[in-house]
Amino acid sequence: MIFYSLQTILILVILLFLARQNNRFDLYLTLFATVWAIAVLAIRMIYGVDQANFYSSDQGTQIGLLNQLTKEGFSFSLDRIIGGRYIVVAPVWLLRTFGLDSLLAFKFLQALCLVFTYRLCSEFIRNQEIKVRLWHAILFSGPLFIFLSALGLRDLEIVLSVSYFYLGRIPFLRFIALTIAALLRPHLAVALIFGWLMTQWLARHPIRRRPLAIIGITIGGFMLGGYGYAIGALFKYSINYKSPIIFTQDTWWRMFANLLGLQFLTFGNDIVKLTVQQLLLLRLFFIDTFLIPILFIFTLLNQNLQNSTLRLQVFISFVFFLGLASQTDFNSSRQNLPFLSIMGVLALTGILKTKDQRSTDKTLKSK
Repeated sequence: MIFYSLQTILILVILLFLARQNNRFDLYLTLFATVWAIAVLAIRMIYGVDQANFYSSDQGTQIGLLNQLTKEGFSFSLDRIIGGRYIVVAPVWLLRTFGLDSLLAFKFLQALCLVFTYRLCSEFIRNQEIKVRLWHAILFSGPLFIFLSALGLRDLEIVLSVSYFYLGRIPFLRFIALTIAALLRPHLAVALIFGWLMTQWLARHPIRRRPLAIIGITIGGFMLGGYGYAIGALFKYSINYKSPIIFTQDTWWRMFANLLGLQFLTFGNDIVKLTVQQLLLLRLFFIDTFLIPILFIFTLLNQNLQNSTLRLQVFISFVFFLGLASQTDFNSSRQNLPFLSIMGVLALTGILKTKDQRSTDKTLKSK
């Protein structure tokens, strides 16, 4: 425990170094580094050597993949690269060669991803001539992101990839981000490409009657995602084509629940032992899980905002992704997490820009 604590403190120093920008410490990044270190140490003290089983079995799975890589070495097979999660495991393998604890290395990697996601989104906000404030981070690097960074799961690497795909300025790095997303979640990359292609088509056929068009895009994108999953399964597993389950009440209820970040309402007692009241109380802490999608949809309907095309692209990819995911057994906040940062930062800038525009209009009318 002493050695683990010393390594955690060393990482804390590194994170605090990254928190320093323009000769001063960024308040959010400083608080994040401190909270992250305390959370990591608390999990280790409470659960001991069994901490890999805390919250998700995915942590244990990644440790197993790391041990497999160490034992068998690297393979250039695409199936092995994807199945072995090389994009996550390989950097941890390198850190472990320097003596860093395996699970702590996974957590450190995810903490770095959160730092760079925050910086990317903050830069985008500043480019919109908006001063970044501490509370803004709730919408793109909030409680759920911090919690997952302390677990060491792969989610935040996916979040960073998706965020850079939409907000990055360097085309080559945007392609790299898309490739990373594809290696971690292939169906996610398909959704990103689909959204981009649809936006290119819509650029030549502008949307009229936006609210009605959004409803059509939601239904159509979700259905196409379901059929996309069926076609993908046909090629990947070489099985007979099986029509997706789309035209059922449960499927559409699941879609709208995910759309608003309320997917926990679809869980049965066989999946989650907590009551609905307990789940609602928990969501008050992880407020970003439902606040972000609701605010994003609110700003999506305002076609006069800047970056309206980008909002539409994100939304199309999101509903298509929900259609893909609806054909699986996975349905949680982690499933939607890749889109939360980009949706959150677009919602934030949309709301603040609308507020500034109203203030300007009010001032002009009073003169």
